[in-house]
Amino acid sequence: MEMTSLDDDLAAWAATVRLPDTEADAIFHRITGSPAPTRRITSPAEPSWWRHFTADFTARMVSSTRPVRPAA
Repeated sequence: MEMTSLDDDLAAWAATVRLPDTEADAIFHRITGSPAPTRRITSPAEPSWWRHFTADFTARMVSSTRPVRPAA
């Protein structure tokens, strides 16, 4: 029994399911030729939410590095 690698097995499988170049090219042009939907993204978050988030996160990181008193 001959052992094959996963790469060999995948290459053999890919050779059986490959699209013809003309069909693959047509699909590519349909995808890249379609305009992207435009949608305005709105956020309910305050403009300063990132500053508050990072300040809180940094404070927790600093406090987590402080030595802990031994339990009595």
